[in-house]
Amino acid sequence: MTEQRAVVICRPPSFPVRRILNCPTEGCRRRMAGRDHGPYYGPTITCLGCGDSWTCGEMHERPFSRAWRAKSIASAKRAWDEAAQYTRKQHSEWLAAELSAVMNETGRPAEDLPLPDEAAARAAV
Repeated sequence: MTEQRAVVICRPPSFPVRRILNCPTEGCRRRMAGRDHGPYYGPTITCLGCGDSWTCGEMHERPFSRAWRAKSIASAKRAWDEAAQYTRKQHSEWLAAELSAVMNETGRPAEDLPLPDEAAARAAV
């Protein structure tokens, strides 16, 4: 059986991240690793214990394939090792640069940028 790969033509810039968070699937604290996609997209993280992944708190669908958990965990472990090369300060600097680029593109300061409806409702409370 040949492995199929998707071709990505355009994707947001990203930064490797690792955290220790409560895994909703396992109900305990676990190592999680993935990529932060900057101001437009939330981070995508994968649990190194169960292999489930989340973006912005929403769990990804589980693939219908053999050994998907082992492959997902192995990928997350590689992401964990990659993220170890960077500090939180470097991540903050990267995110600040991404936000600055967004502000330069719009020509307005960050506080003038419109919020999504859900965020605006929370801000009003």
